Amino acid sequence: MTQPSTTILGLGAMGSAIAARLRETGHATTVWNRTAAKTEPHVAAGSNAAATVAEAVRAGELVFVVLLDHASVREHLDPVAADLKGRTVVNLVTTTPGQARETAAWAVEHGIPYVDGAIMAVPSTIGDPSARLLYSGDDHVFDTARPVLETLGTAEYTGEDPGIASLKDMALLSAMDLMLLGYVQAIAMMRSAGTSAADTAREVETWLAAMLPHGRELAAIVDGGTYDTGGQSVDFDRFGIRSLITASREQGVRADLLEPHQKLLEELAATGHGDSDWIRIIERLTIH
Repeated sequence: MTQPSTTILGLGAMGSAIAARLRETGHATTVWNRTAAKTEPHVAAGSNAAATVAEAVRAGELVFVVLLDHASVREHLDPVAADLKGRTVVNLVTTTPGQARETAAWAVEHGIPYVDGAIMAVPSTIGDPSARLLYSGDDHVFDTARPVLETLGTAEYTGEDPGIASLKDMALLSAMDLMLLGYVQAIAMMRSAGTSAADTAREVETWLAAMLPHGRELAAIVDGGTYDTGGQSVDFDRFGIRSLITASREQGVRADLLEPHQKLLEELAATGHGDSDWIRIIERLTIH
C-alpha cells in the first residue's frame, strides 16, 4: 500500500522529529523552513526541500504545520489557501482554543480538510506510544489521517469542537505549571535553612504522590455542586494558607505564589461561604 506523501512546515526541534519519523515510516516527505539551511540535514536523510510554502504544500497530501505560533500559521497559510484546497492540514502549533477555532473556520471557508492538534510530548518521544497527541475537529478528516497520525505517537481524538484539543492541552499544562511552582516554593523555603533543592524535590515528589489521588475526591465535590460535604472548609483553609505565607516570609522567602489562593479564599469568606468546602474557589475562577 502506498503511503500518502507528507509536507512538514517548520523544522524546529519538534518539526524535525516529526519529519524524521515520517521518513522512518515510509512516507515521502517534503520540508520547508524559513531558514533554508535547516532543511539540509533532512535532504541528506531523504526528504525533498521546497523553496517556498506554496511549493511545499503542493507536494504533500498531508500537510503538517509545526511553526512558531498562531500568527506564523496564518502568515504562511493564508497566501496558499488555493494550493491547500483538498489537501489535509494537521496544525500542530501550540495555540489557544479560540485561535484553533479561528483557523478551522478559515479552513472550512476555503475547502481545506483540517484538524487541530496539540502535542503533549517532547521531540525525543515522537514515534513512541508514550507521545500523546490530541486532535480535534472534523472526525472524518481525523479518521482519514489517523494511520499517519498514529505513527507519531498515541493519537487521541477529543471531539468535533476544533478548540477542544488545545483547551485540554492548555488545561493540563496549567496543572503542570502550578504543580511545578509548588516545587519552586517548597525549594525556596527549605533552601533558606540550608536544605539542597535535590533533597526537597525528593520530599515533594513523595508527598505529592500520596496526595494526588485526593484530586478525584475534589472533582467529585465539584461535579456534585453542593460544596457542603463537611470536608476542609474555606475558613479552615484560609487560616492554613495564612500560616504558609507567614512561614515563607519568616524565612525571607516571598509568598507571591501562595497569595492568589489566599485572595480567593478571603473572597469566599467575605460572601458568606466560610463553611463551604474550600474547593468552592473554583466558582471564583469563572469570569462573569
